[in-house]
Amino acid sequence: MSYRKIQAALAARLQSYQSDDVAFPGTPYHSTHGQSYLEVEFMPAPAEGIFLGSGARELHSGDYRITVHDADMIAAQSRIDALRAHFDKGRVLTFESVDVHLDGATVGANEGNLKKIALPLSISWRSYF
Repeated sequence: MSYRKIQAALAARLQSYQSDDVAFPGTPYHSTHGQSYLEVEFMPAPAEGIFLGSGARELHSGDYRITVHDADMIAAQSRIDALRAHFDKGRVLTFESVDVHLDGATVGANEGNLKKIALPLSISWRSYF
């Protein structure tokens, strides 16, 4: 079991969103001026021991952060709404026998400037291994 499998499950779900303009970590991406795109960041939190014993499973959790970059606030907010529906709370993603439970999503403040919008959407996830 690994974070690689969790990240792969989340990335596969994002790819099913049908968006060609995604900047994944470690992958070269060059946007054209004024083009809207999604920026992805995988942010695991420290693991928690929830059961006793040397071979007990641990709770692994964190956020899958998708930042929507756009020149227009209304378009960015519409895309955020569509992504929230796509990563709906209660959904269970599976990749190579690892289950990833989605616990909801929150939108952060605009991190852009006067020329562009950068709205972060943090999708909370958890898995046990």
